[in-house]
Amino acid sequence: MSNLSPDRMERLVSLLLLMGGIGVLWQVPALIVLAVLPLMVFVLASILRRRVLRPITYRRRISQNRAFVGETLTVTSQITNAGRLPVLSLEIIDQSPKGFQAVAGEAPTLDPAGEMNEVEARKVKTQNAIFEQVFFSQVLSLKPREQLLRTFHIQTKRRGYFTFSKPLLTATELFGLFEAERYEDIRDTVLVYPKVYDLDEIGIPTRTPNGALSALRRLIEDPSRTIGVRDYQYGDSFRSIHWKASAHRGQLQTRVYEHTSEPTAMILLNVMTFESDWVGVDPDIFEWAVSVAASLAKWAHESGCVIGISSNGAAPNMPEALQVRPRRSPDQLTHVLEALAVLIPFAIGRFDEFLINEQRSLPYGAALIVITAMLTPQVEIALRRLHNAGKRIVLVVVGRQPPVFDALPFAAYYVGMISK
Repeated sequence: MSNLSPDRMERLVSLLLLMGGIGVLWQVPALIVLAVLPLMVFVLASILRRRVLRPITYRRRISQNRAFVGETLTVTSQITNAGRLPVLSLEIIDQSPKGFQAVAGEAPTLDPAGEMNEVEARKVKTQNAIFEQVFFSQVLSLKPREQLLRTFHIQTKRRGYFTFSKPLLTATELFGLFEAERYEDIRDTVLVYPKVYDLDEIGIPTRTPNGALSALRRLIEDPSRTIGVRDYQYGDSFRSIHWKASAHRGQLQTRVYEHTSEPTAMILLNVMTFESDWVGVDPDIFEWAVSVAASLAKWAHESGCVIGISSNGAAPNMPEALQVRPRRSPDQLTHVLEALAVLIPFAIGRFDEFLINEQRSLPYGAALIVITAMLTPQVEIALRRLHNAGKRIVLVVVGRQPPVFDALPFAAYYVGMISK
């Protein structure tokens, strides 16, 4: 690639050849010199163009390849000229994928030498704001055997699996006539987990005796071993009522079960935010549902549960619905968060049908934590059917407006969106 257009370069070379030919025919040394010298420069520049990028190396290092939404990552770019000749102009075109932002009030820095002037810093900041990504692009010159380090700090804006593209290096040879281009074989990936909240923070009380935490803990009890009774509370299954103790005390009594050694909590997430998938998706509600699912998964894992997650949604390159089966593993929470990180709001099927089909493959006694943005009549019928079949259910509805819970026989909670 030339700094001059191909047409102009071709015309210039033709003119020089014509001048040289006239000088030879007319035996005018001055014309010969005027023609030969530029041609020699062109030949030398063409040779240097093939070699100008050979001693140049560009390395990009990201401080971590796993992060949560809102975390700050450090990106370090290392540019090295291992050759004996300087590079007068080197342009590096590199940027993050969409989903990252530059740290507020911070400009990229050079080390050990070099400064970013005010105009360049303002340009980078403007590009970052417009394109919702961070540009690591830079134009610089390198001395022989020189190495420069540039540090950027970027912040994750949203969850997902992000691939950083290959950077493009463009260098101009010493005469400034030709440019050489090369894509550096660098591909970095970053997996960003959804934002995780404490249950108190998102509106699920964890300290009140009759709050959601107590209901969720009761769901992971073993229904096969009774260790006592207590007064009946709304939401208790009629299958757990101790009729002899109720008759003896004159009021309903509920069995208290011993905790199983393998309490299991299965999270079932609905990715649909409208009753019909052709309407589209509300991205804010969908992201909020994913964060609520991640928060409940973290709480259940820390409470000693064997956790799993399943959804009627999908992930890129996954033909079926997303599933992480419950199992006892120290990395199980990580697997669940990874699955939630790549989940997209593309529904494989209706959520009510998904609930009926999914519960068949769950371990006996697993507590079902159902998270949905809508409580449609079909979903409610499916949940009642599962409850009547002895399944232990906690329903969590997310969104902007609280739904009407019409005397549901299982625990149900509304989690409204909070300001970020």
